[in-house]
Amino acid sequence: MTTKIRNKVPCDCKECNGQYVEERTRKRHIELESRLASSISGFVPFLPGNTNRDKSAHSALEIGNSPIAEGSSSSNKKAEQEESLTSIDSNYESDFADFVPQKRRRQDQFREPEVNQHENPGDDESNEPIDEYECESDIPSEDDYMVLSDDEILVEQFTAPDNDSEFEYPDTNVNFADSWILIWIFKYQARFRLSDVALDSLIKFFQRLLMDADQRRFKNFPSSLYTASKLLQIGNKSKTYAVCPSCNALYNTTDVVAEEGFKCTHVEFPMQSKVKSCGMELTVQVPLVNENKRRPKLLFPLPNLKIQINSLYQRPEFKQQLQKWTNRHVDNGMLADIYDGEIWKNFPDISNVPYFTPETADSHLGIMINLDWFQPFESSVYSCGAIYGVICNLPREIRFKKENMLTLGLLPGPSEVKLHKINHYLSPIVDELLEFWNGVEIPAAGKNIRLALICCSNDIPAARKLCGHISATVSCHRCYKKANSNGKKLNFGGFNDMDDWFVERDLEEHRRNAEDWRLCKSEEERRRHVSSTHVRWTELLRLPYFNPIRHLIVDPMHCLFLGIGHWIVKKLWIDGNKITKQDLEKMEKRAKSIQIPADLGRIPNKIATGEGFSGFTADQWKTFILIYAIPLMWDLLAEPDRKILGNFVRACSLLVCRIIDYNVLNEAHERLLKVSKLIEENYGPERITPNLHLCLHIADCCRDYGPLYSFWCFSFERMNGILGRLLLCRLFNYLSLY
Repeated sequence: MTTKIRNKVPCDCKECNGQYVEERTRKRHIELESRLASSISGFVPFLPGNTNRDKSAHSALEIGNSPIAEGSSSSNKKAEQEESLTSIDSNYESDFADFVPQKRRRQDQFREPEVNQHENPGDDESNEPIDEYECESDIPSEDDYMVLSDDEILVEQFTAPDNDSEFEYPDTNVNFADSWILIWIFKYQARFRLSDVALDSLIKFFQRLLMDADQRRFKNFPSSLYTASKLLQIGNKSKTYAVCPSCNALYNTTDVVAEEGFKCTHVEFPMQSKVKSCGMELTVQVPLVNENKRRPKLLFPLPNLKIQINSLYQRPEFKQQLQKWTNRHVDNGMLADIYDGEIWKNFPDISNVPYFTPETADSHLGIMINLDWFQPFESSVYSCGAIYGVICNLPREIRFKKENMLTLGLLPGPSEVKLHKINHYLSPIVDELLEFWNGVEIPAAGKNIRLALICCSNDIPAARKLCGHISATVSCHRCYKKANSNGKKLNFGGFNDMDDWFVERDLEEHRRNAEDWRLCKSEEERRRHVSSTHVRWTELLRLPYFNPIRHLIVDPMHCLFLGIGHWIVKKLWIDGNKITKQDLEKMEKRAKSIQIPADLGRIPNKIATGEGFSGFTADQWKTFILIYAIPLMWDLLAEPDRKILGNFVRACSLLVCRIIDYNVLNEAHERLLKVSKLIEENYGPERITPNLHLCLHIADCCRDYGPLYSFWCFSFERMNGILGRLLLCRLFNYLSLY
């Protein structure tokens, strides 16, 4: 790649005012001012070597200051001139805005304007500290400068490359009487995790054995893994992209391996005068027996959503299961499942009619997605990511079973994707979701199937990346509460002005701020923008119906049990010496004497091991809070801590009910609010963590999506364990054959 640098020349137009710009930009400004001069009387355009403009402006100023202007007629002339100059400025700015992006001012539509407001409402927010994790930036890679063409959109693009391969649904009618033998062999491989080489040898062995038994019957039995896979149509039906290890941009695998030393051409800030591409080399030489072969360093397998939906409709009772929710009866005010929530009842279709109706129960699907990272290996640090989806139309008892869950994407390691770079992986997924929103013909269903993303259920870091919000340590994503910085660290203390900030954020304002983020010209400008608006761009905003504020729930598993419950016991009481080592041993002894039904789970006996409660999972913390906490700890705590524990246990006990009503939600909300106020009163406002604030939104999430069982992350965490046991690296290799 050759270096292409254009000379800069001074531009004396109204906007540049003598600044150095590229020659083509200067030429474009000259053409613009020429058009303005032809349409606006009195406008003097800038031309190279023309000094009339300055003289005209100087004479215009002299007219207003001359003695003649003191009379009434002169005052009228002066007013007319000022009006003319004002119209010139406004027309100039409106035309100039066609190619110069204008910064929108943040407006709060939920608050009444106050007297003596600051002139710039964002000034007091610009210095707000941001979590250190939010300010991470990648080390820039060395590469040549390049100049974009005039017809390119000057914002960072996350669009995935087109896949040229033709798509076909697999034919399920296999014309082979003994196909059950091959199916058993493939299931044997999955059960005992055999390699493809071992499976190929096993198929060859079966072919020879069966031919000796009955040559006539088994003459067409496959003799290799390739022919067996072709017969059963077991192949790579997923798209596979090559990934830049530095910026996470996606490329076609065939294009990357075809060119030696292929380098990433992604530009993060194309609005700059000279843009710099990433320049990271994407391939690596892999030694084979006779030669070396180029392969991408990272691969992103994207399982085909159409095939997954088609395979679900091939099940005999799948359509009937989708329609079961239409025959249920629940009293008004009761919440038994997601169908009783406000989102399901009021989700709008394209023409603002209800999307979920009994007539479209088996063709209009709503999915909930989850993004999470996990460690598939115990002996090394390697984080892989997965984006799951569940079909909410299915009954709750089968909705989260692994055979009914969708896999939307598998994110490569070795580390988690940082901040907005998740958009590179979301882009092809959003493309599929947009296609399904308009309707996709599914052969097994015999009709057009539509699909909408109605909920995102994640832990806090994944939620912020997925939906484009700032860190939870800085601001809430659902209301206008911002962290206080008056202590040693950020906190969410202060409930006296709760009526001012406990208001749902405005969706249109969020979208405007997200679009403005894309117009930022540097990493520093992006940081200032996020610090001021608390918003960055997410590809999910391309979905016309998606609401990144309301559709992003607060996960109770992470917030209540792994968050607040764990934090109160470990940080407030154990680290604060409210519970001693002797108390932990006493609690462990008491726990061994408590007998509970097997379906409620069990608590590890080693409560006193280490610093206390070592290795507790989310389910164990849930069982401990709901059943064990009060009988084990009540007499060991002081009166203020008893009130904290009692209110928190009561709130959790109400929320985990399988059927709840609005009165229960109101009581649970009041109990959680009381817990936060008691902690602030007894331990100080600096102890009010993001989880203590976010739990105040759980009642609203239940009103939107029903009981906690409808949307919490326990089932998604189980899928992480399943993928981890399958050794995700093998799954990557299997899905990314090319």
